[in-house]
Amino acid sequence: MSISHLVGSDPEIPVSNIIQEVQVLFQTSCTYKPAWYARKFAIERVFGSWDTTFSILPKYLQDVQDLNPDGFSYCRPVISVDGTHLRGPYKGVLLIASTWDANIHLFPLAFAIVDKESSELELIP
Repeated sequence: MSISHLVGSDPEIPVSNIIQEVQVLFQTSCTYKPAWYARKFAIERVFGSWDTTFSILPKYLQDVQDLNPDGFSYCRPVISVDGTHLRGPYKGVLLIASTWDANIHLFPLAFAIVDKESSELELIP
């Protein structure tokens, strides 16, 4: 078992668990800072860097649009909007609007990265 395996199954794994795992696997002690860096490196190895992951979002949605030019006409008449708080070097909230297509697959419509969630609506002319 490796740290990458632990991070892959639980990206939120506490550093203290990594310290314990190092002690069990290698019969040696490990302080917080090297364990934190090992966890950070394992997260990037398993999921990619923040910069890489963040930069592929526009291409992903463009690919969805290119592969499904008439896809929205076959979607169900319900649009869901959800948001998730971003962690790491990028702060803010990722908002996603999506619907279900005729095959009952999630169909992304749009995304936005905003400073914070708000119930206020600002229209841009």
